[in-house]
Amino acid sequence: GERLVCKLGSTISYDSLGPGLLPDRGQRTAIFGEMAGGALGADTDFYKLELRSAWYFKGLMEGHIIEASGQGGVVDSFGDSSRVPLFDRWYLGGLRSLRGYDFRAGGPEEVNNEPIAGNTCWFRSLKYSVPIVERLRLATFYDIGMVYRDPFSFSSDGLLTGSPVSEPSYNDNWGIGVRLNIPNLGPLRLDYAFPITGDSVNDDGGRFQFGVGFTSRNF
Repeated sequence: GERLVCKLGSTISYDSLGPGLLPDRGQRTAIFGEMAGGALGADTDFYKLELRSAWYFKGLMEGHIIEASGQGGVVDSFGDSSRVPLFDRWYLGGLRSLRGYDFRAGGPEEVNNEPIAGNTCWFRSLKYSVPIVERLRLATFYDIGMVYRDPFSFSSDGLLTGSPVSEPSYNDNWGIGVRLNIPNLGPLRLDYAFPITGDSVNDDGGRFQFGVGFTSRNF
């Protein structure tokens, strides 16, 4: 089908990171907000709020870096809309969040095991990286988070439509990775993550995740 969306958003952030592409001190914290519909018109009425934060610290030895990051958000419909459209809900899973799970697999799913996202989410990640040789780093990490069906709700009931068993209240994974800084191309990331606490559908073994950048923050 088709729908017309008119929305207005704003962001406020604080950034004290340094130095360069691989910070070892400071933080970046941002609050995002947007509203669709209402006085703006169009076919969809919803509002969305999100907090993201990433902190960096020096590790135990020279060149070691600790990265702690997280996010939380809620989206809800109002006015003439009875629910939030599929592509405006929250997803977790994949390179930028739960790396031990398929893309968008860390949350509610419908009867055919297709992810349908949710209205409340939270996510945390902790990473420790060390230099090996010039332009090469190794990292180990832990990710934890979940997406829930309803706004302002942390209930795992009904995460899988028609599921006869109780589902976990979170998904988590651990993993290892390499960071390679290629001249004239930039830093590349390759991670392999192992699920720890999955559900009856999304826990089907580890996952390779490939991307760019030294850090995992996505804002």
